[in-house]
Amino acid sequence: MSIPSQLGRLFPALPLVAVLLGAGCATHRDAAPSAAISEAPIAAVLAPMPEPVTSFAAVTHQGSVYVLGGHNGERHDYNSRQVSGSFHRLLLADGSKWETLPAGNPAQGLPLVAHQHHLYRTGGMAARNQPGEKQDLISSAEVSRFNTRTLQWEPFTPLPEPRSSHDAVVVGDHLYVGGGWSLSGGTNAPTWPDHFLALDLRNPNATWTRIPQPFQRRALALAVQGRQLHFIGGMDSDNRTTLAVDVYDLDLKQWSKGPALPEGRFKGFACSAIQQAGRIHANAFQGDLLRLSADGSQWDVIGRVQHPRMAHRIVTAGSSQIIVLGGEDGESKRPDLELLPARPVLTRIPTP
Repeated sequence: MSIPSQLGRLFPALPLVAVLLGAGCATHRDAAPSAAISEAPIAAVLAPMPEPVTSFAAVTHQGSVYVLGGHNGERHDYNSRQVSGSFHRLLLADGSKWETLPAGNPAQGLPLVAHQHHLYRTGGMAARNQPGEKQDLISSAEVSRFNTRTLQWEPFTPLPEPRSSHDAVVVGDHLYVGGGWSLSGGTNAPTWPDHFLALDLRNPNATWTRIPQPFQRRALALAVQGRQLHFIGGMDSDNRTTLAVDVYDLDLKQWSKGPALPEGRFKGFACSAIQQAGRIHANAFQGDLLRLSADGSQWDVIGRVQHPRMAHRIVTAGSSQIIVLGGEDGESKRPDLELLPARPVLTRIPTP
């Protein structure tokens, strides 16, 4: 059975173009923890998410995991009541109870990244239709940031155009947003950007810079290793899932091809990735925890998720562990958190 057919079976009430809208291949660079934070203990048991969701945003920052938004309804149903704006955090040293934080505007298919004492959300998709009405899905250009000291949201420089099912990463003091599409409601066809975006977070008057992007993909992952942005997997504008990895060198300002993801169910669609200890880690529905080699030439398998999932997130837990949370296992949404310890390479995946 073809990949589109399998996706159609999982989401029978939607045309393929609307499957898991905004189920970004969710990657970002978690804020680099200080030595004190990275050495902090991690609870052996972590409380389940307060709201089971797919296509949500998550990031680890200063010893806590933050979770924002997502789709909380049936997998084939999108309406204004089933796109969440809830916001919670879990202190990893305790792990027993999620704290409710001020909610944001409802959205799915959006990333959350950290810089200094702020968390930044960019874009996302929400439904304007009520339950039972024809779907009316809109991408957003919203950018806002959450102050982790005052616990308040504040508006920030909006995107030049709406975008959802994309991903974002912070490198140094710059925020990068790439991939995704723009939905304008009703039966209108999506618009696919041909560029990714950069913003200098040090300058309150900065505007977004457009950088040409030689592909059109959504539900992809964006992660950084060294000074190279990696755009990982996703689905292209012809509704084809892909294992492709495209690499942009921030210093040379050049594109190249990275090692493709290994084969697996739905290929690289709606996967998740992060940077930890200077290396990119990724996880897709096939279940293996992957790590990119130090030279960026191949993927290594370093672990296995007990409950493979997609439209989920992986986030850091200190400097050597990874948390897998949320998402969809093909049958239902999973609220549980899996804590994966650091391991040596189990399998080296040959580069084609």
